[in-house]
Amino acid sequence: MPSSLIDVLQRHREDADLLHLSAGLPELAALSEVLDRLPDPRRVRGRRYRLGSLLALCLLAVLGGATTLAGIAR
Repeated sequence: MPSSLIDVLQRHREDADLLHLSAGLPELAALSEVLDRLPDPRRVRGRRYRLGSLLALCLLAVLGGATTLAGIAR
């Protein structure tokens, strides 16, 4: 059964909704630091945005209900 990041996050979305999210700024900064440490497979030429920033926006879109790449882009 193929699974994408979107499918996995959708399955766990209900669990996240039940949690009391009292994360402070240090926890949010830690996520940013982790995403910025990931290796970027893209070529240097043509990069406009850092990979960590793009991944964070995609994650927020999926947690907000986006189920397709077009939905993430919107």
